[in-house]
Amino acid sequence: MNNEDRNILSADQGGPELHLDRRELMKFGATAVGMAAMAPMAGAQEGRGERSRPAPGSSRPAGDIAPFTGIGYKNTANRLHGNGPMDDTTRKIVSWVHGFKESDVTPAAKKRFDETMIDSMASLIAGFEEENCRIAARVAKHAAPTTLKCTVLGYGVQTTPELATFANGCLIREVDFDDNAEGGHVSTLIPAALALGEALNCTGAQVMEAIVVGYEVASVPCGGESVIAAMVAGKLMGLDEDRLANALSIALTPHIALNKGVGALSMWKGTRSAESAKCGVWAAILAKEGMTGPPQPFEGRGGFWASQAGRTVGGDGGGGVDANGMGRPFTLPKRTDGMAIERNWFKRRPSEASSQGILRMMPDVRAWVKPEEVAWIHWETSYSVWEEICDAPKWDPTNRETSDHSEPYIIARALIEGDVYMDSFNDMTKVNDPAARALMAKTTMSPVRGWQGLGVGRLTITKNSGEVKAFDTYNGVRDLQLPDFVNFTPEEIVAKWNKACAFKKVTNAQRDQAYKLWSNLSAVKNFGDAIKSLATFGQPKPL
Repeated sequence: MNNEDRNILSADQGGPELHLDRRELMKFGATAVGMAAMAPMAGAQEGRGERSRPAPGSSRPAGDIAPFTGIGYKNTANRLHGNGPMDDTTRKIVSWVHGFKESDVTPAAKKRFDETMIDSMASLIAGFEEENCRIAARVAKHAAPTTLKCTVLGYGVQTTPELATFANGCLIREVDFDDNAEGGHVSTLIPAALALGEALNCTGAQVMEAIVVGYEVASVPCGGESVIAAMVAGKLMGLDEDRLANALSIALTPHIALNKGVGALSMWKGTRSAESAKCGVWAAILAKEGMTGPPQPFEGRGGFWASQAGRTVGGDGGGGVDANGMGRPFTLPKRTDGMAIERNWFKRRPSEASSQGILRMMPDVRAWVKPEEVAWIHWETSYSVWEEICDAPKWDPTNRETSDHSEPYIIARALIEGDVYMDSFNDMTKVNDPAARALMAKTTMSPVRGWQGLGVGRLTITKNSGEVKAFDTYNGVRDLQLPDFVNFTPEEIVAKWNKACAFKKVTNAQRDQAYKLWSNLSAVKNFGDAIKSLATFGQPKPL
């Protein structure tokens, strides 16, 4: 252990030196450590008939035991602007990010990357002209870029990297159509790569490398979306490990997020991830120019692990927080059987993830019962799902954000029409449809002890005739996190892309040209060509 990993506390003159491991200092805090250090020394003095004495001029009564500090610490980190040493978690992340290279992208990861880009761009197109996306585009329009020029897709607005990241992030996330991966809606890191890839005249392969890095970082306990975006942006900017560590810390320390918005939801549901990514890009830009951040954002006193005290995540052993709030070991890449991007999955419908299973089964449900035959609907699910999409405000959705997270409304709308799509949620005549509200009035929902997993559920319907039938989304399996009903075929990904383009009035010629570029991005020599293919599209109203 070197000096940067050790703190030294000295006893009064002639006394012993106590060497304290840095992890112990961070876990207990300097005060507790100092008290623990003094206690045995005081006991030894008492055994000689002596008491510890205060330093000359001290107001501390003789015999008191108190923490103290003194000479001995040496900062040998040799970091920018005399910054302190990185903590272990930071060092592990930035060392891996810095060392990753294009040749490390496996063929399987490359294939999934290509599919992820088409899925994500379909989600971006699907969010076009939603009100929060228009607001973001208007804000971006006010900031004229000087050197780093980036495009808000669809609107053709030229702006700065962080505002382009924000506006394009709103587009990808707004209608809840983007992918789910280890770490959540990880595709929200993609706008950071779009912005810096365009501004820095990168190749498509460089953008691919950065996005694959982002998915991998998201799979371990890294601190959230701002950190992921900072690593993506920092990779494209070519930051060294010192600056990557500063970008990570600048992104993390001010951005410990509160809940994403339970109950009645607002525009922020589809916007918060974009704001986090924007801050990650801004952190990377600051770090490139020499800004330093707190050196130990994870393991330092008051750091991320301390803020997560009592929470346990990453139960598969791949990393997380233990019951004491301390970081658990993890590796990068997280697993040896493939990269994180290979394990993400795509949505067939623009609604909350846990609704995907029952929507897949809706043809079977509607073959058995017609809406007018329904006497009672009961939905059982896990507690976490019930708490998010079945709570009181979900029985009276008044905007698109609440309606696409309202399980009673989603089931009612699908029973009436057979499926849901974007207009099921942004058309308020459908959200307020008396027929849908009548079905919702016949619906109850409850959690089941022990059920776990994303989308686990059982739909039980009672007919007016008294007949009862249950529909299990997992065929009786209760603990799957990534069920097989979300596994897309390549043909389904193309169909999702084509349908989104048609719905948002992208011409077939533009659709096909854009698909050619975005589905094989690593072959694009100038990433700006891909951006130009979707710089403007559809029929937007004036901003």
